[in-house]
Amino acid sequence: MIVMTGPQGTAEERGDLAELAGLYGALLVCEHPIMWAAVVALYRIAGWQTCPLALADVAMADALCIPVHDLSS
Repeated sequence: MIVMTGPQGTAEERGDLAELAGLYGALLVCEHPIMWAAVVALYRIAGWQTCPLALADVAMADALCIPVHDLSS
């Protein structure tokens, strides 16, 4: 499974994140219970480092050696 994270502090940010997740066929970490053992990649969108939830998602992926990919905006 591929998951996606990014800034999600406003309705607009959450909408952008949901739209991109749909385009990439990824699940949003913030909207689905994630079984991290089944995750094969985490995509993160620009601005992820400004969001505490996205920082936690990336830290979890790093701790589990899940590949993290940056998506340009």
